[in-house]
Amino acid sequence: MRQPLLALLLGLAASTSAQITIGEDDMPNANDTLRYRTTIATGVDVALTGAGITWDFGQLNPMLEAADTTVSVSATPLLYQLYFNNPFLYPQNRADYGVKGTDFDFQAITLTDVYDYYRADANGFFNVGFGANVNGLPTSVRRQPTDRVHQFPMNYGNEEISASAFNLNIPGLFYFGQDQVRSNEVDGWGTLYLPADTFAVLRVKSTIQRSDTIYIQQLGTGFRLPEPETIEYKWIAAGMGKPVLEVITVGGIATTAEFFYGPDDITTAVNTLRMEGPQVYPNPARNEVFVPVAMDGRLILRDATGRAVLERNVRAGSLERVELVSLANGTYAVEIAGQDAIARSTVVVQR
Repeated sequence: MRQPLLALLLGLAASTSAQITIGEDDMPNANDTLRYRTTIATGVDVALTGAGITWDFGQLNPMLEAADTTVSVSATPLLYQLYFNNPFLYPQNRADYGVKGTDFDFQAITLTDVYDYYRADANGFFNVGFGANVNGLPTSVRRQPTDRVHQFPMNYGNEEISASAFNLNIPGLFYFGQDQVRSNEVDGWGTLYLPADTFAVLRVKSTIQRSDTIYIQQLGTGFRLPEPETIEYKWIAAGMGKPVLEVITVGGIATTAEFFYGPDDITTAVNTLRMEGPQVYPNPARNEVFVPVAMDGRLILRDATGRAVLERNVRAGSLERVELVSLANGTYAVEIAGQDAIARSTVVVQR
């Protein structure tokens, strides 16, 4: 238990801190290294927010370490730059930098040399699209409209809703499209205590609704799948580039917490931990669900309490069939844990 004197000092610090404003100068630049640690999110109370709050998360256990490294757009593959380095023809998709993504290999689809592209300006911080080698063919995919991750200037009490979409067509194989609606609320400000650092922050809650459209050309069939609701809770400090603390929940289940921690001893390996979760289908599901596996590792299905209800080893490129008949209705986390990365998504069991 913390000593009463420490609690008093924390309260005094919160009462004397001032609200901050976040703008484009607080976002990353090309060639930045954004270091972070990741741990289990159960120690973070995402419901605690408001004006003049003291968030004391000094008990978080810094576990796996990782870093994202931003690169200039001109340093990414030339054919990716069609949209992202062309302010005359595609000004809405002009990017300031790219971030190396994770390769994906599943059955007939291979994505390598992946880059996500971002821009910050006076209006906000945007995800403008991505580039990838799709089955050996360099491909640029722009968001139309772009995803405004944050609106600037960012102040306590701000609210906004933005929509974005992208489409990827692989001739002779399939079409994949995604529509997204992001609802942002700057719902808190105050002082954030982390295991080794203290920050004046704004707290942003981003609620994201996505729907995927898939058309398999060889079968002449398609379907539309709503994804479980994703909520990003982000504590943002001036000049730090990346949120100093971020917790993501999918379908109401918290995944991991990423936070800033003593960067001097953290390696700069790119994307050694976090991966996009597998696109499980159908979702919601009744008696079974199929899980595409992008890496060797262990498939774990967890209930709402975090208890593992299924575990088995899996191989990259497989399509795993998971029986659900013995499970109660509810939302379950689908986790694939590899040697250097963890991918998480959710499935809703509904009968």
